[in-house]
Amino acid sequence: MKKILLIILAVIGLQSFAMAQDIEAKATIASSDVQVGKPFTVDLTLRVPYGYFVEWNTFDAEALSDQIDIIKRGEVVRTADADSNVIVTQQLSLMTFDTGYVEVPEIPLTYAQSAETQRLHALTNTLMLHSTTISVDPSQPYKPIVPPMSKPIKFKDIWPYILAAVVLALLIVAVVLLVKRHKAKEPKEGEDEEPKNLIPPYDKAINDLAELKQQKLWQAGKQKEYYSSLTDIVREYIEGQFGVNAVEMTTDEILEAIEPLNFDGRLFESFKDTMQLADFVKFAKCQPTSLENDMAMNSMTDFVNESYAHYQDMQQKNVNAEGTAKEVNDVVE
Repeated sequence: MKKILLIILAVIGLQSFAMAQDIEAKATIASSDVQVGKPFTVDLTLRVPYGYFVEWNTFDAEALSDQIDIIKRGEVVRTADADSNVIVTQQLSLMTFDTGYVEVPEIPLTYAQSAETQRLHALTNTLMLHSTTISVDPSQPYKPIVPPMSKPIKFKDIWPYILAAVVLALLIVAVVLLVKRHKAKEPKEGEDEEPKNLIPPYDKAINDLAELKQQKLWQAGKQKEYYSSLTDIVREYIEGQFGVNAVEMTTDEILEAIEPLNFDGRLFESFKDTMQLADFVKFAKCQPTSLENDMAMNSMTDFVNESYAHYQDMQQKNVNAEGTAKEVNDVVE
C-alpha cells in the first residue's frame, strides 16, 4: 500500500514539474550598466501553453521598488512560437536615482489554465544593474548661462490657431442648425409619432448571421472582427428574446443568467465553448482553425434556432396551463 501511495505521489510530482517546465517568465536588459536619471528598458516575457489564460500585470504602481521607478509601460504583445505556446511580452521604461548596484526585483506575472481557474504567478529573474552618475570633466571652464532668446512671430506659427478657430466656429454653426432641424421635426402636441417597425429578435439574428457568413471575414484573415460580430449578434438576440442584459455582460455572466432558462444541455455546452473561444480570439489573439471557425457559426445558428423553439414551447405550455386553469374555475363556479 505504501509503494502504491509513493508511486501516485511521484506521478503527481512529475506532472507538476512538467507543467512548470511549460511556464517561463523572464526579464532581460540590453546592458547592466545604467546612468542616474537616464531611462533604460527592461523586456518582460511570459511563455505559457496554448489555451492558457494570461492576466497581465497592469503595473498600477509608479515604482517597482524603492530604487526603481516606472517611467513608461509599452504595449502588451501576444504571439505564438513553433511549439504552439503563447508568448506575451511588454517593454518597461525604468529609471533609477541611486548609484552603485541596483536591483530590479522579481516581477510576478499572472496566468491560469483557463479564465475560470485559480490564478497562478510566474516570477521573472532578478536583474543586477550598475548605476553611475553622468561623467563631468572638471578641467573644462564653466559656460555662462544663456538668457531666453526672443523669436519673431511668423504666420506659419499662428495659422494652426486661426484654423482651429475657424473650425470651432463652423462646428458651432452646424450644431445650431441641427438643433433647429430636430425641433422642427418633433411632433406637435396632440400628434402621434409614427410607429417604429421593429424586427423580432429571432428574425434579426438569423438575418444578421446569414449576412455575416456572406462577408467571409475569417477567410480574409479578420478573425477578431468575425468573432466580435458573431458574439454581438447572439448577445443582442438573447437580450431581445429573453430580457437578459447580455450586451453589457461578460461571458460568465451571460452563462449564469441564461442557465435558469433550462436549455438542452448539449446546446448550452456548445454555446459556452463558442463564447469562450471568441474571448480567446478577441483578448488573447488566439488563431482558430478553419474547422473551428465554421463550427462557431453553426453553433451560434443552432443556439438561436433551438433556443427560440424552446421559447415557443414554453409559451405554448403557459397558454395551455392558463386554459386548463380557466376550465377548472368554470367547473367550480
